[in-house]
Amino acid sequence: MILEIAIGAGVAVAALYGLRRRAQRKDAPPSKKKVEIEKKLAPQPTGPRGLRVGDVLLYGNSELWLAGCMSLDEEGFVARIFHAPGNDHAPWVLQLDEEARRIGLVDVSAEVPDGRVPESLPIGGMRLTLRKRGHAVIAVEGELLEEVARDVSERGEFVLLGGPGGRLCFVLDFEGGGRLAIAGEQLGRELFDLLPGGE
Repeated sequence: MILEIAIGAGVAVAALYGLRRRAQRKDAPPSKKKVEIEKKLAPQPTGPRGLRVGDVLLYGNSELWLAGCMSLDEEGFVARIFHAPGNDHAPWVLQLDEEARRIGLVDVSAEVPDGRVPESLPIGGMRLTLRKRGHAVIAVEGELLEEVARDVSERGEFVLLGGPGGRLCFVLDFEGGGRLAIAGEQLGRELFDLLPGGE
């Protein structure tokens, strides 16, 4: 009987010791390795992302494959200009913010006069006014039209004009000559479906 009481007391003490150790481990900060593993396994945010070369935008009955891109940076994001070959309606796609919430479907415009772009211009029957002007570093990725690719430089001057109904015009003058003037309509991201291809 005394032996049974001693064994029971020993089991109870061992159980109490185990519970106390477990409680101490829960209060202790997790190891550095455990934190790194948990970060890798944690689900990544799936919010809006910018457009990338290789993506396909679905708009109405159109499929816009983004084959090449010029990214403009002026101590921060300015715009991305994507070439979408094979699309007569909008052979260029203009991304106006980092998350691509504002997208312009645009085509080359011959309505921009030579020389410095003024603060106001009639484009497509509407008067567009200056929204932003500056100098940017240009990075190219993917394929561009040959006539544009031969003019591209590392730096350029840009002008963004806007008007009623989301009308816009974006002019990029490359350092050393050459110009890309594109005009069209700005649309909200909700009007597009995105098939990611640039992952």
